Amino acid sequence: MAEPAPARPAAAAAATVLEPDAAQAVAALAERSRDVLSTVMTHASVRRFAPEPIPEDVVSAIEAALVRGPTSSALHSYTHVIVRNPERKQRIARLAGDQPWIDHAPLLVVGCADLRRAREVTHAQGYRYTAHDLRMLVSATADLTVGLQNASLVAQSLGFGTVMLGGVLNGSLEIAELLGLPPRVVPLVGLSVGRPQGGRWPAPRPRLPLPLLVHHEGWALDADAERRLLEAHDATTRERGDFEGRRIPWSAMGLGGDDPVPVGDYGWLEHTGRKQGRATWIAQGAKVDVDLPAQGLRVRSTGDADESGV
Repeated sequence: MAEPAPARPAAAAAATVLEPDAAQAVAALAERSRDVLSTVMTHASVRRFAPEPIPEDVVSAIEAALVRGPTSSALHSYTHVIVRNPERKQRIARLAGDQPWIDHAPLLVVGCADLRRAREVTHAQGYRYTAHDLRMLVSATADLTVGLQNASLVAQSLGFGTVMLGGVLNGSLEIAELLGLPPRVVPLVGLSVGRPQGGRWPAPRPRLPLPLLVHHEGWALDADAERRLLEAHDATTRERGDFEGRRIPWSAMGLGGDDPVPVGDYGWLEHTGRKQGRATWIAQGAKVDVDLPAQGLRVRSTGDADESGV
């Protein structure tokens, strides 16, 4: 087994992004945090939170984790907004699809793609901005997601639960206006953080079988084998009832009649089909098509020079 690389002292690393006192507090937390492997292996999304606030040293650790991850081309094409104000969180919860685990969590991180900063710098240096917004959006999304995952792992290692929030995209334009974000700073993903209610941690849920998700040296799965693995996973989720509490109503499918799937038969396959095929998905997609250009992203751009300064 290879020797692990020597760790850079936490205080020195934290000091690259935090004020000295906060960096020292984060270094002290690192001495009593859970190890990375255990934290990753036992991850489960928490959606019920205790109302107690997040201590300031933990907030500092989350802030550092948000920005210490890798970033494409050293651009840092993201901006994170930490929200603790109850009224603001309540509004964001509604805009993100009426998700109570946003409202009830003591801390919310709104992860934004930031395609403003690099363009401002480019113009200030006297150059044309020729970057392709769609490619930059993909890069920014990767960067900000790495930061949110790092923050999630840090929070969990210190005894705080988290849940990722894809619904932020549904209310992107309105959330940007609520937070006073400038053009080209676009909310995409969120993270709720807090102590699990009653100290109850959910058990980790099954994942799709590894041969579906990890291949070696190239694609190594035929269609029949893929279907067998999916059906086996579906049977496991039906037996456990993993998706019954998250069942997408039949009315959302726009097909009329009564729900044809009885209780106990709603597993991963049905949930995935409904999630991607529901009628409301069309409206959500259309809203995103409007929201991103409204926030200044030319997502269909060819990368032609952008001479404007806005």
